[in-house]
Amino acid sequence: MRELFAIPGMRLYFLGNSLSGIGDYALWLAAGIWVRELTGSTAQAGLCFLCLVAGTLLSPLTGIVVDRVRRRPLIMATNAATGLLVLTLTAVHRAGQVWLVFGVMFLYGLSSSITGSAMSALLPKLVPERLLGSANGFSQALGQGQRLITPALGVGLLSVAGGGAVAVLDAVSFAAGTVCWAFITIEEDRPEPSGTRWVRDTAAGFAYLSRTPLLRQLTAAMTVAFFVMGFFETLGIAIATTGLRHAPSWTGVIVTAMGVTGIIGGLSAGAVMNRVGPGRLSALGLGFAAVAALVDGVPRDAVVIAGAMLLGLGIPYIVVGTMTAMQLNTPNELMGRVSGADNFLVTGGQSVGIATGAGLISFVYYRDLCYLVAGVLALTAGYLLTRRAQRPGPVAAAVAPAAPAVEG
Repeated sequence: MRELFAIPGMRLYFLGNSLSGIGDYALWLAAGIWVRELTGSTAQAGLCFLCLVAGTLLSPLTGIVVDRVRRRPLIMATNAATGLLVLTLTAVHRAGQVWLVFGVMFLYGLSSSITGSAMSALLPKLVPERLLGSANGFSQALGQGQRLITPALGVGLLSVAGGGAVAVLDAVSFAAGTVCWAFITIEEDRPEPSGTRWVRDTAAGFAYLSRTPLLRQLTAAMTVAFFVMGFFETLGIAIATTGLRHAPSWTGVIVTAMGVTGIIGGLSAGAVMNRVGPGRLSALGLGFAAVAALVDGVPRDAVVIAGAMLLGLGIPYIVVGTMTAMQLNTPNELMGRVSGADNFLVTGGQSVGIATGAGLISFVYYRDLCYLVAGVLALTAGYLLTRRAQRPGPVAAAVAPAAPAVEG
């Protein structure tokens, strides 16, 4: 970790991302509660998350933008614009104005897809390949740490000063992140000239994923895995209430347990990846998640908390493995589109999974859903472990084979 922080610009990179992340999580959590308070409608509160996801699903299009302009100025401009955008929420005071919250959340998702792809493309320019796993892992550790403090920060500020105050906090965090990026020096490649071939350019990301065995297998596994993991948006409440006989708010205990071990997972991911490779790191994380889902069916507080801790440890492994594999095996000029294509498939699968889980929980016993999730996650982990392309070895060539490989 000391070697990572010795690289010029990395401290500002992590600081800027952390400050922006605090504002993000605070607003994302507070927005739904705020809408619920203004309208009295739980369904409208849920629309906040739906609008956020809808914005991220445009990532194949935003990926073109990421690949056509210089990424550091793009991140700064996007952060500044999003900071100004969220300030419009200070004008929301009654139920008839919540459409503005929905619009901001949609554009927020769009903004997140831009900055996420751009940062994925810039990180390999900041650190050597051997430290990419550690850098991604530390980012995950910071994110998990933020999740431990921002619920209280966002909800607390909402209850004391209202949603407008949370919006101001988020705008300030965007401004701080923009300032940090302004002082990071990075050499960027000249972007490809822009054109009007939107369909072909969008398809380039999906095409690269499909013809690169390592990335194709990871994306397929993650799409299936995040589909069933989406069940936990509603399954978690059933575990707390039906299984453990607690109030729904007890899910906060589960989230806290996940956050604690998530920090450990993020800090250790780089070292583990150097031993097993990025693909098998993701498979290990999926294995942890499978065991966690299995034990969540046991109606004992201590067992469920242990499962949550195991899931918290596994999620950074899943994310760091897939993200690092993509950075190591994708030409930088394609990174925005490949990242956008992957995000569309995985996030789309998770969104469908959330809706499916919400429907199934009404007539399928929660314990059976836990076992179903555990089984699917175990299968995805086994799939990756048995793929030859996921074995650790030399970094893949900068350009994938022109013809699709035989291995699935």
